[in-house]
This record gives sequence, C-alpha cells and structure tokens, in this order.
Amino acid sequence: MSGDTRPEWKLPDHQEDQKIVGTPNTSDYVETPDADYYLNVPYGPYRLEQLDICVPKRQPRDHDKAVWLIYIHGGAWRDPMIDRKSFNTTLDMLLKDDLPHNIAGFVSVDYRLSPYPSHPTNPSDPDDSNRNVQHPEHVKDVMHALFFLHRIKATYTTSDGRPIQIPHTDLMREGRYVLCGHSCGATLALQAATIIGVKDYTPLPKAIIGIEGIYDIPGLLARNTHPVYREIIVGAFTEHPDAWSTVSPVAHDYPGFDGKVLLIHSDKDELVEMQQMDSMADRFVTLGFTKPSSASEENTIEQRIIHCSHDEVWEKGTELAKAIRWVSQLD
Repeated sequence: MSGDTRPEWKLPDHQEDQKIVGTPNTSDYVETPDADYYLNVPYGPYRLEQLDICVPKRQPRDHDKAVWLIYIHGGAWRDPMIDRKSFNTTLDMLLKDDLPHNIAGFVSVDYRLSPYPSHPTNPSDPDDSNRNVQHPEHVKDVMHALFFLHRIKATYTTSDGRPIQIPHTDLMREGRYVLCGHSCGATLALQAATIIGVKDYTPLPKAIIGIEGIYDIPGLLARNTHPVYREIIVGAFTEHPDAWSTVSPVAHDYPGFDGKVLLIHSDKDELVEMQQMDSMADRFVTLGFTKPSSASEENTIEQRIIHCSHDEVWEKGTELAKAIRWVSQLD
C-alpha cells in the first residue's frame, strides 16, 4: 500500500446531500437558565453520527466577533466510554463563567469508532457498524458533521412535536467557528482542516485548538513501545506504515488556512509525549506561521504547557475550559 491515503472528497450530489443534511430534523430540546440545548441531533444515518448543540443565554455583546466552538472528543479512535458527553463538565464551567466571551454556541460531535474487542466493560461487536471502521471513516464523519452544521436548518421539531429554532447558525455558514479537539480529536480537527483546504468542502475555521494531540503517528510508535500503541494505530489506520505517515497532520500543508492555532500539552501526560506538540508547532512554523505578538495577528501558532494527566483535561474540565477561553482573543 502506498501513496496518499487521504479521503477523496466531492461536494455531495443531491441524493447524498439529502442523506446527510436531510436526516430527520429532530432533537431533544432542553431549556435551562444558562442555555438552550439541542441534544442527540443526527447528522447521518449511523447511531454514532450524532451531535449536541448548546446555545448560551448570555450571548456575545458584539455579534460581529462571535464564533461557534466545535469540540471533537478523544479516546484513541476506539474507546466507547469517551464520547461527545465528555465535554459536559467543561461546558458547565464555561456557562457559569461570568468573564466576557464571544462564543455564540457550542457543538460536541460523536463519530464512528474503530474496533475495541478487548474493552473491559463494553467490547465492540464485529457486527456493529458503528464500532468497526478505519480511517478515513472517522474524519469523514467529522466532515459530514461540519457539512451538516454549515447547512443546518433553522427550524427543528422536538421529540414531542414542538417546532424550535436554533439561533445564530449564520455564523457557521460564514466560517465563524473554531475546531477544538483532545487527543485523537485534535488529530481529527487538523485532518479535517486539511480536507477543507483541499476540497473546499465547507468554510475553513477561524482557529484550531489541539490539546494533547497525536500529530506524528510514526513518532508516537517510535517513542512508545508498549504493544497497545501499535494495536490502536493498526486498528484505526491498518498495519501499513506508509499509511501512518501519510495521515499524520505533520505531513500536510493546510492550504488556505490563515487563522490561529493553539497547541496545548501537559508535562504530566502519561499517554502522549510532549514531542507531538513540538513537531506540529515546527510544521506550522515551516509553513510560515509565526509566534503571535498581538491578539489580532493571523497565521499564528501558539504553544502552552499545562500540568495534569492525559484524561484529566476533560474529566476535570478546568484546563479544557481555559483553552476555550482563548477563543475570546479572536476578532
């Protein structure tokens, strides 16, 4: 196996457009004092092709600077216990934060997973089409979710038949959104940005936040010799080393992307090594990105070091919330 293994993308024809965007326009609607929630929204035909939307009651004062935050969870492409709901702890913190912000809405995305037959409590079934995929299916799902969000219909019907409207969706259609991912979710965010730039599938994001991401897959395996690392990568990307190199975010150019990048890694991360962040930052510098000297600059790459274990980022939510507050710097 050789050559570029990136998925081929074309703008869906009418039939495929209906399959993706015309998925039953229903969700579970929950209203709280802090926000309106549109939960379990399907963006495709599979069980794991769902997303949650949260629209804060306290909206940005300046609509022209408002953005959406789209979160992609981690879990080594395969862990069923880490899903879109893992963002909820962080989201609760952000909603109760009285600091100024410019986030009009939050989205947390699920995607189909690779096999995990050895999971101690929830092993994958070989007949389950939601948990037996390999690259490029994970990033295809993320792209389908973005395609759906950028063409989202304003009116929804709740599970009990009430019509509702999701406000401020015009911002996503204008490309006013930030991709944020943790662990392999950061990998997917950067892979998606590459596909958008090549295929003009949706508007490019204004910024990307990668937290403890896996950006150099051959490097990950070279520096981590425990058999589980190879098991994870083979399960997600096949056993061919040339595929591992080609899909790695450090191997790509990010055409058309002129926004900001924030890369974060913990010096206490026991699962993914700090060199992953350094290699990705070096790649962006090679592409002409610079360290920011002001908040308004474009084409910037910023690195931050935090101090927690790998999963504490989302389990406790504190560091993930801090990373997302960085979005308030965007114009």
